[in-house]
Amino acid sequence: MKQIIFTLLLLSWITTNSQNAFQKLKNKVSSGVQSTADKAKTGVQKGASRLGGQLEKIRDSFDSVDFDYAILLTDNSGTFDVREKGEMGATLASWASLGTSLIDSSKSNGSDKARFHLEAGEVLFGLKKYASAEKRYKSAIKVYIENNLTADLGYAKALANLGLLYNSMGRFTQAQEATNSALQQRKEKLGADNIGVASSFNNNGVLSFNLGHYNESDKDISSALTIISSKANGSMPHAIVLNNKAMVYQTIGRYEEAEKLMKEAIAIAEKQLDSKSKNKFKFLSNLALLYRFTGKYEEAEKLYVAMEKTTEKGTVDQATLFNNQAMLYQAMNKPEKVEELLKKSIAIYKDKTGEESLASAKALSNLGNYYRMQIKFKEAEVSLTKTKTIYEKTLSANHPLLIQSQEDLAILYWKQNQPVKAYELYHYVMGHSLFFIQRYFPPMSEAEKTKYWDVLSQRFQRFYNFASEIYPQNKDVLLDLFQYQMATKALLLSSSNKIKLAILSSKDTALIHGYTDWLDQKENLARLYAYSKDDLKEQKINLDSIELATNAQEKKLSQMSKVFSSAYTAEDPSYNDVRQSLGQTEAIVEVIHVKKFVQTFTKESKYIVLVATQAKGYPDIVTIEKGELLDTRYAKFYKNSIINRVDDEYSYQQYWAPIEPLLAGIKTLYLSPDGAYTQININTIKMPGGNFILNQYDVAVIGNSKDLILMRTEPDISKLKKAFLLGFPDYGAENLSPLPGTKVEVDGIGKILKTSGYQTNQLMDKLATEKSVKAIKGSNIIHIATHGYFLADAELNEANSIGVSFENAKDNPLLRSGLILSGGAITMAGNTTPDLQSNDNGILTAYEAMNLNLEGTDLMILSACETGLGDVKAGEGVYGLQRAFIVAGAKTLVMSLWKVDDAATQKLMTSFYGNLVKGIEKHQAFKQAQQQLMVTYKDPYFWGAFVMLGI
Repeated sequence: MKQIIFTLLLLSWITTNSQNAFQKLKNKVSSGVQSTADKAKTGVQKGASRLGGQLEKIRDSFDSVDFDYAILLTDNSGTFDVREKGEMGATLASWASLGTSLIDSSKSNGSDKARFHLEAGEVLFGLKKYASAEKRYKSAIKVYIENNLTADLGYAKALANLGLLYNSMGRFTQAQEATNSALQQRKEKLGADNIGVASSFNNNGVLSFNLGHYNESDKDISSALTIISSKANGSMPHAIVLNNKAMVYQTIGRYEEAEKLMKEAIAIAEKQLDSKSKNKFKFLSNLALLYRFTGKYEEAEKLYVAMEKTTEKGTVDQATLFNNQAMLYQAMNKPEKVEELLKKSIAIYKDKTGEESLASAKALSNLGNYYRMQIKFKEAEVSLTKTKTIYEKTLSANHPLLIQSQEDLAILYWKQNQPVKAYELYHYVMGHSLFFIQRYFPPMSEAEKTKYWDVLSQRFQRFYNFASEIYPQNKDVLLDLFQYQMATKALLLSSSNKIKLAILSSKDTALIHGYTDWLDQKENLARLYAYSKDDLKEQKINLDSIELATNAQEKKLSQMSKVFSSAYTAEDPSYNDVRQSLGQTEAIVEVIHVKKFVQTFTKESKYIVLVATQAKGYPDIVTIEKGELLDTRYAKFYKNSIINRVDDEYSYQQYWAPIEPLLAGIKTLYLSPDGAYTQININTIKMPGGNFILNQYDVAVIGNSKDLILMRTEPDISKLKKAFLLGFPDYGAENLSPLPGTKVEVDGIGKILKTSGYQTNQLMDKLATEKSVKAIKGSNIIHIATHGYFLADAELNEANSIGVSFENAKDNPLLRSGLILSGGAITMAGNTTPDLQSNDNGILTAYEAMNLNLEGTDLMILSACETGLGDVKAGEGVYGLQRAFIVAGAKTLVMSLWKVDDAATQKLMTSFYGNLVKGIEKHQAFKQAQQQLMVTYKDPYFWGAFVMLGI
């Protein structure tokens, strides 16, 4: 019996417990613990009866405070905090062996037998004797069941420990049943807010992470954190759960939040334990990894140098350190330091965790990719193939690590000029990557989706490079390229639209109410963004906390909306679907901006252009090299030529000449632009011979090739006859010039529409307010004529952030783009005080515009300067007003790319509406208006500023 008590104490030594609770228990039983095997045996024989009652009380107390918390590590080397055994290792093994003979030869009752098996298993687990530990845990569970002792807290602990063991061994599927069962047992026995339940939530979360189920992992770890924060704030379990949540965030690209959580965990560890704490080492290791991912190489290196001094040689911790240092030096372009470190790491892992452990596989993967980058392809293939084999044995077929190992091999075969083998792997990898989007996106908020897509999109960029190189040998890759681009282009924008439509059409009153609450929270945030950090501090407003709450509400809405989740499982149209929707003289031009990938991504870029026509079973392709010049020098030349009204016979060669040969016999183009192509108006480019593209083709700009199918299948809502017209605002100060042309423009448009039977709401002067725009509802035509703006990073300063604090504006392009309405000049001059009660300061930012309800709006015209500008993000379009109004629900948007001439714009818009009410299709009506203006104004500066985007 005393042996069991001693094992009980040893368990506290090898697990992450409450140290205070352990000390109390230790004091109660210290007199019963003896220091040698002979004394222990004598004690068991003489003292079992006397200590029996006391032991039961100790057990109950111990099981109420002692819980095991799995811990996520940077290299997947383990999931359980086991402190170094040192010279005590042999003693532990002796106690476990002695206890086996004692318990087996005694006449102990079922509870004692189960307890011993459980505690012996924990000692063996601590010694990494996994097979023996598994037998003990299973024996404990069996004895508990056979003796009807499943109500005993030890039964839940045995289940939890077995789950942790399987998790550490990489047997994740087997771990699920035991871990879930332990969670349910603890909920029933301990209550939903007990720290034991927090332990099981945490362990469930770690298991889900290791299974690659990141949403479920985040949910369970968050549940654990909620309990721990209230019950054991500042404890080591609290630090571990913070670490684990940080690791989930790191994996899906939420680096800033991960760093904050890691620093909290480290601060707790420093208070709890000394500088040699193994947990603190793991936390620091994870933080250094985050620094590497975010390019903070010097900070990462400093951490590693400091950790070297406290890391024991030949341990798993040292293997972790070597592995992570190697990857840092690779990122720092110091390859001479990489190979030796990785080989040392692999050798230690092989000795301590086994040749086929997940930790060994991770280091092997790193070594294989290092060899590939050094053009040592034979060595790379050995390491990468072995990595894939280990993952196939250990992980599920959909696990992100396994998919990554397959992509690593695909890249190797690609670079070895083995396209057949590479394509076979890549086809599988990309299909699963689309599955990840379907799996992970539905319950995420937009901010979370953005961070995760930043990570996953790099795989698509690598594949696009691969496809653009090997298509002459395998044309099927062109179908994949077109398909994947359709599936992911403007993915984040599409996600925002899907959740909104799903909620508003759900008829679920609770869901819709939650959505309107979320919009109110965002409106409140918009007001707070006007305050500086000092102002917020003075008023005791925690902006970070409010942003987190708003983000959590959005995430909750996503989780509630089943319709939204199911939208991701719908099949995207295929290339053939799109091709068959085209007429004989029509083509889709899909532009893809791609970072160049050699052995890794370079600073250069290129444009891949796919052209789909009805007649061809495969899209045509052309690659435009030196994409970085199209984004910078050539784009600047184009813009300067327009603004200075200089003939531009140069831009055609850069932007259109490579594409032109693919368009023989084509009259109508559906252009899906990306990158620099979103910031130029193709119609204004002059072709050889002096004709503009406007007169050569009918060009419709769309956000994604699949929009063409929507264009031809969605019901026509243009039969509605309601229009909202706003212009000539009273800006309220002389620092902003009035636009008298907008008054003529709005009056003229109003007369045209009224004559055609439209019901119009026409607002000008002091009535042209921000508040009135936010109240728009049910108008199928919206026309806003005023000043617009976009502030690029280089232009932004504290004096010109326009109604938003500089600190907030610099981090969010949607706060640097907007429309100026009645009273806006006063805000621009800095003569207004932010008002938490008002939603009208005369400046409608893109952030605010995104929250409007424009469902049913067929056409929205922003007759203002630079409303089409914003931050350009490859594959996602422009972050500015155009994105905001599309998210708000506008089907087709007309916006400008440069400062417009007041009189010319008034004539353009009047002509457009005149064409529109004659029944001419809107794209044709707009083209004809531009051609009509060309008669008076030859230069594209006057007629080419506006672009129509949408279906």
